[in-house]
Amino acid sequence: MTDKIKQIIENYLNNRKLTCVAAGTYTGGKVVLSEKAYIPDVLLTGNLKKELREGDKVKLLRNDGGREYYLLEIIGVPVMLRREEG
Repeated sequence: MTDKIKQIIENYLNNRKLTCVAAGTYTGGKVVLSEKAYIPDVLLTGNLKKELREGDKVKLLRNDGGREYYLLEIIGVPVMLRREEG
């Protein structure tokens, strides 16, 4: 019985898509993580999204459930902060 419960929990967690950090390359319209895995542009969020250029290497944070990816960093591109006056 205990083994069945452990198996059910393990299967649930494997299918849940818990929060994690991923890295990939932006190809204009999607981020390619591997030959078989990519993230469409519509799932990307964050302030840096408008700064993406084709070929950029990026780090992403996948939310719990895998329905949104927050753009943490464009690797090798220094970020300049803009502050509005007022």
